[in-house]
Amino acid sequence: MVIEWLVFLISVAPFIELRGAIPLAIAAGYDPVSVFIICVVLNLLVIPIAFVMLDFILPPIRRRVKFVDHIFGWFVKRARKHQRLSLVGLAAFVGIPLPVTGAYTGALIAYTAGIDRKRAALAIAAGVVIAGIIIWVLATLGIIWIRSVSP
Repeated sequence: MVIEWLVFLISVAPFIELRGAIPLAIAAGYDPVSVFIICVVLNLLVIPIAFVMLDFILPPIRRRVKFVDHIFGWFVKRARKHQRLSLVGLAAFVGIPLPVTGAYTGALIAYTAGIDRKRAALAIAAGVVIAGIIIWVLATLGIIWIRSVSP
């Protein structure tokens, strides 16, 4: 029961997300297909939560810290010029299976770039699925290889 809660918490934790949860659950002996589905769904649920959190966190910081407001404005001004390419880039960024490239960071990028939330959510979701597939394949093959070389 502890491992299930740990997988759940890691799946929705910022910076780790499914990149850590999938290998953990597969290594613990759970069905890889079920692990993939559960971890991806949990990570997809993070997307709207991240946008809501940003609505509450960033405005007060921008009001209190002028430097942050200045950087935010500078970033938004430049990001809006490349908005067409930004959805593909956002999906690719989230799809890279590295720490700090997940749904939370994708939502932060979309928020600061002023990308439409529905379109950004779809791009982030595509990236989550791509990252999930890559991590799932690597974790499954890694566990198979470890079991084959272990006595």
